[in-house]
Amino acid sequence: MREIAITAVGADRPGIVSAITGALLEMGGNLADVRAALLRGSFAIVLVVSVPDDVSEDSVKDVLDPVAEEFGLGLWIGGADEAGNGADGESCVISVYGADRPGIVNAFSRLLSEQAANIVDLSSRVVGDPPIYVLGIAATMPAGMDPEALRQKLSKLAEATGVECSLSLDADEII
Repeated sequence: MREIAITAVGADRPGIVSAITGALLEMGGNLADVRAALLRGSFAIVLVVSVPDDVSEDSVKDVLDPVAEEFGLGLWIGGADEAGNGADGESCVISVYGADRPGIVNAFSRLLSEQAANIVDLSSRVVGDPPIYVLGIAATMPAGMDPEALRQKLSKLAEATGVECSLSLDADEII
């Protein structure tokens, strides 16, 4: 078996997940990892599917093209690289919250990138009244990185951007 990565994006409609997974099942595919999200009417799904060795990326595209056309989806298909899954460092969770303003995700993702930390999951939304911006990031720190040094950098950035920030490592609160 080999793994193939697939993304599909478009306006939300009932039946998208069923149609995609049904087409993959018919060609002998088995879902390994799936993440789907609905954001204000736009739907996105990312899948890694195990397929028989003789199934090519082009074959998967041929099977999924009619589904993409029926549902008006943009489709990308490529090889899944398990070595590039970002899970080689120590895991941490960064939580950010405060008044909403442009640039929060960019600032924190840039800081993590500069530290060679890899973002493996990110979610944000505005909640409550008055509105509060909430950002959650799961990341892996590079081997040998001092969590205290990252905590200090995150703390300085939080102060500069006017938000609160916490860093959790192995469920222990660091900030």
